[in-house]
Amino acid sequence: MGAEKSARGGHGRDHRTDENLLHLIADKERALEAQLTATKADAASLVAQARAEAEKIQNKARDTAAAAAREQEQRVAAEVARIQNELTSRGTREVETLRRQAAEAQAQAVQLVVDRIVKGTSA
Repeated sequence: MGAEKSARGGHGRDHRTDENLLHLIADKERALEAQLTATKADAASLVAQARAEAEKIQNKARDTAAAAAREQEQRVAAEVARIQNELTSRGTREVETLRRQAAEAQAQAVQLVVDRIVKGTSA
């Protein structure tokens, strides 16, 4: 009983049990710290992955927007070219019409001059 009493420390408590509890608590604390460290590392990895994914999405969005802008520019350029061609054709037709009318008017004027002056007739 003396050995049992010395292990209990004189107060009726077993110091070995207290030490075992302290070791268990320390082990549990180390395990929790390791788990916390691992969780933080996982969280940092997830944040890094999310950032990388967000960057990919942003780059894809930029590329898509740039492609859409280029396509729109091409459509606008094609429409401008079509309008220019249409206006050029219309202008060319109008110029030809005016030239014909001028030639006809000139021919009529020449005929009038010939009839009145050369032939001496009145209209």
